[in-house]
Amino acid sequence: MMSSRPETPTHPTGAHRAHRAGTRRPVTRAVQQRPPARYEPCLDGLFTYCLSVLCDHEEATAALGDALALAERRGSRAPAADSEADRRAWLYALARWSCLRRLAEAKRRRQHTHASGKRPPAPPESTAPSAAPEDALLQEERRRQLAQLAWPEAAGTTPEQREALELAVRHQLSPREVAAVLGTDPGVTRELLAAAACEVERTRAALAVVETGTCPSVARLTGDNQLLLSSALRRELVRHVDDCPRCRRTAERAAPGSWPGTSVTPAA
Repeated sequence: MMSSRPETPTHPTGAHRAHRAGTRRPVTRAVQQRPPARYEPCLDGLFTYCLSVLCDHEEATAALGDALALAERRGSRAPAADSEADRRAWLYALARWSCLRRLAEAKRRRQHTHASGKRPPAPPESTAPSAAPEDALLQEERRRQLAQLAWPEAAGTTPEQREALELAVRHQLSPREVAAVLGTDPGVTRELLAAAACEVERTRAALAVVETGTCPSVARLTGDNQLLLSSALRRELVRHVDDCPRCRRTAERAAPGSWPGTSVTPAA
């Protein structure tokens, strides 16, 4: 129906395309030039991570450029070349810092605009011809890439849990690497991932119940099969599955073993 569990990308997710196609506004010099070869193994993953945080291709491209430029300036502080996991975590930490800085700057701009009482300028009415076919294809490809980042099963997680899961599941970072990226204690990070995994399993079980379509109460909650799973709807679905014997049996058949969310280990 709408399962989109993150998987490790096996094809370019946008960083190389962004470099080839260019953008409509200047970005950092690090992205305009070809990145050093030593960053190539992580380049697509780093771009996908930036895109998941910023949800905008041009912003993600610029954030990646900032991170790579910072990596070049701080090259003497980089982990040893023979420590691939440490170097990868270091690059993701730089990308995270770059994204958070851009989000903070955007928030400050919005607050300033609101405090000054000014309205954002309205876009001018264009008299130019419609976008070229290649532009339309590019926009469609960008929408497709953003759609691939959707993860309905993570609707019940907190922002902190979701970020940790993104790094661990989509980008295949170990719990120790995730802790290094987030700047948290490894033990705390394992607990965070375990709690997040429990919530994902509970949501997955609830979605399995929705797909059967055999419970009138669930049908009333979801309306139709084109379900947009918000946090509030997810909470209602999971609560219903917890309380409804019929739906609970359906969920248990969908996920054999103990009730989802009660015995998930950090490794799982």
